[in-house]
Amino acid sequence: MSQSSTAAVVPAFRPSLGWYLVLGGAILAGAYLRVTQLASQVLVDDEWHAIHKLLHSDAKGILTRFGLADYSIPLTLYYRFLSLHGGLTEWEMHVPLMIAGIALLLLAPLLLRGAIELPAAATWVALLAISPLHVYHSRTARPYALTCLLSIVAVIAFRRWWFRRGARRLWFGGLYAFATFLAGWLHLITLPFTLLPFAWYGCRAILIAGRDRDFRPIRGLALLAVATALLLATALVAPLLGSFGQLAAKSATDTVTAESLYRTLLMLVGVSNPVLLVVGMALGVIGAYTFLQRDPDFVGYVTLLAGGSAVAITLARPAWIQHPLVLARYMLPALPFALLFIAQGAVVLVGQLRRTMLRPLTVSLGIALLFLAGPIPAYLYEPNQFMGHARFQFDYDDAHNPYVLEIPKEPVPAFYVELAKRPARSLTLIEAPWRLESNFIPFPWYQAVHRQYIKIGLVTPVCGVRDFGEYPASAKGLQFRYFVHVSEILTGHDYGADYLVMHLKAWKTPPDADVEWPDVAACLPKITAKIGPPVYRDDSIVVFDLKHRDNS
Repeated sequence: MSQSSTAAVVPAFRPSLGWYLVLGGAILAGAYLRVTQLASQVLVDDEWHAIHKLLHSDAKGILTRFGLADYSIPLTLYYRFLSLHGGLTEWEMHVPLMIAGIALLLLAPLLLRGAIELPAAATWVALLAISPLHVYHSRTARPYALTCLLSIVAVIAFRRWWFRRGARRLWFGGLYAFATFLAGWLHLITLPFTLLPFAWYGCRAILIAGRDRDFRPIRGLALLAVATALLLATALVAPLLGSFGQLAAKSATDTVTAESLYRTLLMLVGVSNPVLLVVGMALGVIGAYTFLQRDPDFVGYVTLLAGGSAVAITLARPAWIQHPLVLARYMLPALPFALLFIAQGAVVLVGQLRRTMLRPLTVSLGIALLFLAGPIPAYLYEPNQFMGHARFQFDYDDAHNPYVLEIPKEPVPAFYVELAKRPARSLTLIEAPWRLESNFIPFPWYQAVHRQYIKIGLVTPVCGVRDFGEYPASAKGLQFRYFVHVSEILTGHDYGADYLVMHLKAWKTPPDADVEWPDVAACLPKITAKIGPPVYRDDSIVVFDLKHRDNS
């Protein structure tokens, strides 16, 4: 090859290499954010919905109810299978969502291959990789990471089905129907998003019939609708009939406000700074306009899906929808398309740089700065076993997060301050009792000080019988690593822990909240009789040394 021809190849190759590096780095970084410390996370808040159902119901009960506290039927059946075959662990509860979160990074550019170019694809995956909402839901034992992936597969498959002919068309139709069925079974909230394609292409089919007297598109849509409806009916009719009253009780209760909508937009973009929100929205407009020039159908399609879903959810007024995180969670399937437009807008902007090698570098720098401006760096310290706590996830701005603003003002107990003088991650504490709601979990604040590992001590039956956020030691199907039983500690099992910390009173957000709490003072004599006198005591905690028991 001549020198001149080599010179012609190199400039075309290097920019592609830069964008491939952005893409590969984004996938690796996104996988890391979804996996790091995942095995040590303590199950909190809504992650307990499925556990409670598992403890109090059989397979038929799981299949035929949604429950007042939605537990996701397929996930709970999966958990039940594992509990009956070797025991359910925290890791196994998290794995399907982690896989879905990582799969989205890998599949997103493949699903739209041919529709987007490499720079936009790489930037898009980078934005998905660091999206706080996607990271959070990929680490949470709730169905949203799975429903997001399946919803995107469904709506893209529908569009491929519309434009394809022959055997491949049948394949895409089947993929759409199955993905819609599974997403809807995992959570009903996906159905507005995944069923709206019928409205978009139904209008087009009607126009074609009126203009060309061609009714084949309408017949095709009707057949696909019937197939999809039959699949959905097999899974949803029984629980809909069995839970109609409960579903009705959770709708028409709360309302989206202008303030909550604004804070939802901040969460979707993944920032707390309104200036960054404006920048993101401006890039999204530029990107959408760029797509509009070459594929107006795509822009109209995803706009209808996102806008229609938002309107349907808002009008349904589900419980807690006034909280920004709830609406953001329900809009999760639309977020990747919004990020795609932002990515395309960023690529258009850096395309103004004359030196092509600066373009992927500039995008990488922008992504890094966006990540640093977001909430994730604040909770990546180790160990942090409560990354899903509302202190980190309810709102990305501490000035608007009630789990920061309304916490009790009492100082951190001196015991935890003393532990901070020991090497980090060198000790393990068992904290008991507890409540599963973030409102009553102080451990993220304490762990940020002492930097030691935590396990949760379940006090049934030592301090009374409790079944909310607890289960008996006899429940052999649950093999949770970070939930242990105080009753077993009294028989000599220390679970590898150094200290047992008994909390005399509840830690409440807000401080005047009502909460049921065991009479810890009444059960302390039982613990002292088995372990020995405490090594630390103040108005809120009593601490026992498990490594140096006094059994005299």
